[in-house]
Amino acid sequence: MVDGVIEARDYVAQLISKGWFRHAVGERGVRYIVELLRFVDLNYRECSVNLDLNFLMNLLDDYYNMESRIRYFIREIMRVQGYDSVARQLINAYPVLPPDLREFLDNIAKSLPSDAAPGALIEQAVNELLKGLEDFRERLISIVNVAKSQCPKAYNQTS
Repeated sequence: MVDGVIEARDYVAQLISKGWFRHAVGERGVRYIVELLRFVDLNYRECSVNLDLNFLMNLLDDYYNMESRIRYFIREIMRVQGYDSVARQLINAYPVLPPDLREFLDNIAKSLPSDAAPGALIEQAVNELLKGLEDFRERLISIVNVAKSQCPKAYNQTS
């Protein structure tokens, strides 16, 4: 039964994109059919979420703003304090750090040569954290791109 409902939903969704179908049922009919399709999506798909493309674009913009602030903040701390000074402070604070942060730093320390300067630990930690931000950004961009591909008329490059 569910497979038949999903198949019917997909077929009707294809019909809606046809001009002749829109003309035949009218805009109000299309609006009601779209509501029914949303109901099917919410109730018969494993997990379906409808997100507004503008919401996703704003989320991506917010991400870019926050990422920029984080990068700037880290660069300024490193410029003012210096990598070695921050490393010494972090080493002193190491015993009271949360376990997950200690594990993160331990993994980085294991990847460094034994004669590496203390600042190398901080530099590598910063690089790993920024890489994590970049990975998150790439996942967010892929979600936005999927939404754009499904709603080509809704997104305008100049908006």
